Amino acid sequence: MSKKMNFSFSKLLKNDWVITLSATLIGVFLAMYLNELVASKNIRNQKTIATKNIFSEIESNKQSLVKSIDTHTELLETLRFVSTYLDEDENLIVPADSMATLRAKYPALIAIEDSTLLYGNTYDYSGEINLNVSIPYLQLTNIAWQTLKSSGISTTFDFSCLMYLETIDKWTNEVLKKDEVLLQYITGSKDSGNKNEELLDHLELLLDYEKSLIKIYDRKERELKDCG
Repeated sequence: MSKKMNFSFSKLLKNDWVITLSATLIGVFLAMYLNELVASKNIRNQKTIATKNIFSEIESNKQSLVKSIDTHTELLETLRFVSTYLDEDENLIVPADSMATLRAKYPALIAIEDSTLLYGNTYDYSGEINLNVSIPYLQLTNIAWQTLKSSGISTTFDFSCLMYLETIDKWTNEVLKKDEVLLQYITGSKDSGNKNEELLDHLELLLDYEKSLIKIYDRKERELKDCG
């Protein structure tokens, strides 16, 4: 005759091995939770630092780019002025109001020694054009973005943030390439047919790219507001 087995949860839970097992499992799960919590906090801290570095680099690049745009604009307007009013004999034949406008904008650009009235309000000016061609090499960096990509933290960023940063990287590289070509034109190391016309065209193109990059930089607050 078989005995009926009595099964009691209350008795089972009083067993030492059940208590030990439960305590062990709780300890394991608690350790896993704490590790996950610490890892998550570390990732958030690293993302915060990475984002701050990117903001700082963008602002530094923007300041450099603003100065570059001012320098390139002055160079372009000067070359346009000379190309427009310098005749084949290198006489500077300019309407007085056009000369006054240029000198008001760039006072140190033209040192006039003498002027001869030719007709109407147009003069033959003699003097010296102080064209500053010592243009510094444009310093734009993408160290913060490259560091972010190599660290692996970028995988935690929102896709739209990554696309924005890739766009900055692409335009930055294009601006640097075109700035390098400008230096080649100025130093005479670049072969060209009509150097003056090509230089003017290239300067206009470079300025377009620089101004576009400024606009991209100015979107940083919106684009990097929440990178996920």
